[in-house]
Amino acid sequence: MRLALSFFAAGLLLAPAAQAQTEAAVLQQAEQLIQQKKYESAYRVLDKFDPKNARTAVLLKKEDVVLNYYLLSVNHEIFGLQDLKPTQRVEELRGKPGRYGSVRLPLRPLLDSLKRLRPTDYGLDLGLGHYYYAVQQCGCGRQGLSEDELLQRAEQYFTTAHAHQREDFESHFALGFISMRRKQMAEGAAELERSLALNPNYPNAHYNLAYAYSALGRPADALPHARRAGALYQNPEYKADAVSMTATLEKQLKGGAAPNLLGTREAEAAANAKDQAAYDALKAQVAAAVAAKAPNAKALTLQLFQLNPANDAVYSDLMDIYQEHEQPAAMAAFFQEQLPAAPQTPAVQGLLHFYVACLDMQLQRPAEAYPHFRQADMLLRKVSSPDNPAFAIIKKGLNESRPKK
Repeated sequence: MRLALSFFAAGLLLAPAAQAQTEAAVLQQAEQLIQQKKYESAYRVLDKFDPKNARTAVLLKKEDVVLNYYLLSVNHEIFGLQDLKPTQRVEELRGKPGRYGSVRLPLRPLLDSLKRLRPTDYGLDLGLGHYYYAVQQCGCGRQGLSEDELLQRAEQYFTTAHAHQREDFESHFALGFISMRRKQMAEGAAELERSLALNPNYPNAHYNLAYAYSALGRPADALPHARRAGALYQNPEYKADAVSMTATLEKQLKGGAAPNLLGTREAEAAANAKDQAAYDALKAQVAAAVAAKAPNAKALTLQLFQLNPANDAVYSDLMDIYQEHEQPAAMAAFFQEQLPAAPQTPAVQGLLHFYVACLDMQLQRPAEAYPHFRQADMLLRKVSSPDNPAFAIIKKGLNESRPKK
């Protein structure tokens, strides 16, 4: 489940002067833990050192941990992390039921706040670029922004960071992806070459560069990158794609037909484009109405909600819109009003109670939140696995809101 919450945050600010001598050591310790796949431990080390996120380098390292190694994301603000075994991989576990350490890191406001304080710290631009790109990639926590708007912001921040010598292989990879999405293959290839110069063992960059070179009619340049991607990928599906591309390129160089990569990818991406476009158009209307506090905001919100009230993504999009415009009370009131009118199924009623409870906690109304958490727990257990990560949030909410005797 994805939502924007504020009631899980905690921690005291340590004196910067006392920490100045150990920041480098803490960052090194966190990196060592990451290499050992101890992702939750790495985050805890960083958070203990700088719980108020006042230090750029430490915050950016936290961002690296949560964006690259999360197993559960709630609105890309609350993240589930684990220390993995050497044989386990994030890609295999992400989104699956399990036990996670829950951490809250609202990256956008934290990075924005530090950037206002330190306008010449271009590492923060790099961090903001990574945030917006990650949100576009996962499709969560969009805060009312379309995919194109998210990528435009990522591009803006990455470009500024690069102009001031702040770069990494992931930022160049992202710019390569953005260019390729616009069918600017030559520009995309140049960014991917730079990504590989910074990290020659990044399989996604090899694969996308092979794709770009193939689209540019340069199969001889594409082939070594397709082969390298196949060798580097651990994910069986990705490896199979790279092996297939390699075989096609080899045939082409022997006189066979060129691969129809663009057509294949575009056809797959367009499968649900019409429905998604209609949904996005209505969502944009809701966002504009809520921002203006227009009289029809509630009616438009209801239209969007009724498209699929059993789908958590609808709740997430509405939460993004109302949170962005600082109207959590209006969102809570809307969900509360839907309880008697919405379908009386465990999924719909469970989601409504869940979001009402979380919003009540955000609004510092624990007494009102408690019965909704109880209802959410009872109803969602009828339709969800006992290991669903939502129940960890409910458990914490119940503990925070339980009436005192």
